[in-house]
Amino acid sequence: MEILRASCYEHSYPPHFHNEFVIAAFARGAQRTRISRERGIAAPGTVMFIMPGEVHTGEAVQRDEGWDYCAFYPSEGLVQDVAETVLRGQGSVNFGTDGMRHDPGMARRMLQAASVLSASHDPLEKECVMYQILNLLVGHYGERTVNSGRQAILRADIRKAVDYLHSAYQHSLSVKEIADVAGLSEFYFMRTFQSMTGLSVHQYLTQLRLVRAKALLARGMGAAQVATDVGFFDQSHLIKHFRHHFGTTPGAFAVASAL
Repeated sequence: MEILRASCYEHSYPPHFHNEFVIAAFARGAQRTRISRERGIAAPGTVMFIMPGEVHTGEAVQRDEGWDYCAFYPSEGLVQDVAETVLRGQGSVNFGTDGMRHDPGMARRMLQAASVLSASHDPLEKECVMYQILNLLVGHYGERTVNSGRQAILRADIRKAVDYLHSAYQHSLSVKEIADVAGLSEFYFMRTFQSMTGLSVHQYLTQLRLVRAKALLARGMGAAQVATDVGFFDQSHLIKHFRHHFGTTPGAFAVASAL
């Protein structure tokens, strides 16, 4: 499970998504955020839940103050495994319709857990802390339902296009090629795609490439090779988008992943 502890000032997160859940706790300052169509401000004591694939943004309310936070990125499979032990019922796990909750006690526990997970060199200690905090979060806020909570259901034709992007992200693609997969005209497809996903086709494809790039960098692959493998023009193109979306460089991310 990826862990992030950060202090942000000038950086603004553009519209983006993650393949994993994002569960964040805020310690200082304030972040103006949008999660799908929900807008709000995350202040100290806020716990934020973002579903896999849910488009969101983030920026400082006051740039000279910024914000401090931690974030956990558990996979759907990990959250489902935790739910088997702490939740009743069947179906997918979600965290309700409210993306932000004011819960200073839970936020404090998350920040403490993130500190241990980032600093400890003991694998057993890290695994125990990870499961303890996930048990608390899923047990307190999670629910199991047949529907998918806040996530919108994509039209079948747009779903075909999304599936195609997931399978062909490493190639050079055109709007016409993707629209043909959906069986729609180019302009109607672009408008419908953005309306349903919250991102343009180009933004969505870039996000897919960045998600794949993070996985390869974490495995130790060099940035130049990663750029080629995921479909960026070159290493500088990867660095530009990586810094814009994540506030750090591929090299710094790779070093942090190796610790």
